[in-house]
Amino acid sequence: MKKYLRYLAAGLLTCTLAACSNQGKESSNDKVDVGIIQYMEHDSLQRAKEGFQDSLKEAGYEEGKNLAIEFHNSQGDQSNLQSITQQLKGKKDLVLSIATPAAQAMLNTDKETPQLFTAVTDPVGAKLVESMEKPGKNMTGTSDMAPVGDVVDLLLKADPSIKTIGILYNSSEVNSEVQYEQAKEYIESKGLKVESMTVTSTNEVQQATKILAEKVDGIYLPTDNTIANTIQTIGKVLMETKTPSVAAFDAAIEGSLCAYGVDYYKLGQQTGNMAVDILKGDKKPEETPVEMSKELVVKVNDEMAAALGMDSEELKARLKE
Repeated sequence: MKKYLRYLAAGLLTCTLAACSNQGKESSNDKVDVGIIQYMEHDSLQRAKEGFQDSLKEAGYEEGKNLAIEFHNSQGDQSNLQSITQQLKGKKDLVLSIATPAAQAMLNTDKETPQLFTAVTDPVGAKLVESMEKPGKNMTGTSDMAPVGDVVDLLLKADPSIKTIGILYNSSEVNSEVQYEQAKEYIESKGLKVESMTVTSTNEVQQATKILAEKVDGIYLPTDNTIANTIQTIGKVLMETKTPSVAAFDAAIEGSLCAYGVDYYKLGQQTGNMAVDILKGDKKPEETPVEMSKELVVKVNDEMAAALGMDSEELKARLKE
């Protein structure tokens, strides 16, 4: 009888361990539900989204298996943002907001769901976090801020004769205002003049670019959603006026002479890695420092260089110095 009881106890222990093991496997395969809000349609934001999703996939989260993604694009419309944030509020394991207006709207709507942002230039100024080191809220993420002084210096390397620099930006975007102030201060510290032109919609960009180009020797383009959305239009104007320009984000190379800034795909990957840590329960947004881009890139637009009478290969070599 004692022998029988020993066998029974051993069998129960084995079953219990097996059950625990299976339970662990099931929990690791639990389906994760993620919401993504993209502020508007342009290449930089799209690449950030792709990088984010690819990082999740590399970590074992696959759509249709253990991952569901609900994606929304507000098309730059504030009323759309409000509607989307209400749809996502309290219904997801994690929400990613791409660009500052999307992140602000989502955080204002939902102060409990773990959240991440990417393609945000100044998270503190936008009131998304209390500090870069200690967010203190249910949101953290990655910043696309490029060193403003380095971006300006790249333009001056491209054309050392520049005496007046124009800055084109959307005055309603917090991130753009921050960059404008920083760039203005740096440019003036070098004894150069600054001219600015602001826009509030994509419809104003072409005319604003023409007016600004007539007043300056070179143009600085910050990380700005309106600028990114109209970069082809800007590029055509600058090519016609033969105005050298620099952009603070790599995707804007399509419409500028040179660019120095983040690779948005890789920035999205960084954000995706942060998401994995949060989804696994290893970290909490409020305790996870905001990350800056780990890699900045320099690019030259060969076609623009030719239009400005510059040798693109010589320019690339000069910019690398």
